Amino acid sequence: MKNAVDFIVFALSHARRETIPEGAKLPVDADECGREPWEYLYGTTGNRVSKALLDERYEHFYKKKGWSKEAYKGVTEDWPALKRRATDCQGLLDSFLGTDVTANYCYGAWCTEKGSVTEIERPFRIGEALFYKNGEGRMSHVGFVCGFVNGEPLAVEARGIRFGVCVTRFSERPWTHRGLVTEMLSYDDSWRDEPVLLKVQTPMIQGEHIAHLQKALNALGYWCGSPDGKCGRITMSGVREFALKHLAS
Repeated sequence: MKNAVDFIVFALSHARRETIPEGAKLPVDADECGREPWEYLYGTTGNRVSKALLDERYEHFYKKKGWSKEAYKGVTEDWPALKRRATDCQGLLDSFLGTDVTANYCYGAWCTEKGSVTEIERPFRIGEALFYKNGEGRMSHVGFVCGFVNGEPLAVEARGIRFGVCVTRFSERPWTHRGLVTEMLSYDDSWRDEPVLLKVQTPMIQGEHIAHLQKALNALGYWCGSPDGKCGRITMSGVREFALKHLAS
């Protein structure tokens, strides 16, 4: 089973870097975000965009949604020449897993600890899925918790044809439901129950347990930098922030 944090690192590599709020705490260094921005195109899962694909998607979806050919072309015309890839909302996860399902299926078949955002009180977790429930009672859109800014969850989502893959604040989007994608992603914290032994090495403390610590604190919103297993200045800053927060409480 693939790891939820690894999925978020993958998703952030395809998000527009300019959409990430200043001060965001993410499970990956900022320079790893947006290395290959993806566009949004309904019915795709990281596909390389071609004119044939754009024409097919227009005839079978966007035309029926009321898009004029001129408006559609105005948004997408340059994508093939720029060698862009495209995905829809669930396609972001599907491209990582090698699957092809809908957001509604993801919620119904893959998610646990799920329900209305107004009813679930547990903390948000990195890799948790966020959904919109439409008027027909189906989950019609999905995004994924990718970090925090000033304690507020951030979501990485393939938002729409004019936006592509981007990062948005939780409060700015009308999410209705949430859930952990435990059928397909691992949120395993069992390593915390093992005795942790750190060895001092030159030039700094490092090892597998440091990487686990970095991933866990990043997921909780205490930024430790890229989980590389090396306990440097950024990692210690995250550890101190976590310690001060919990000592104060």
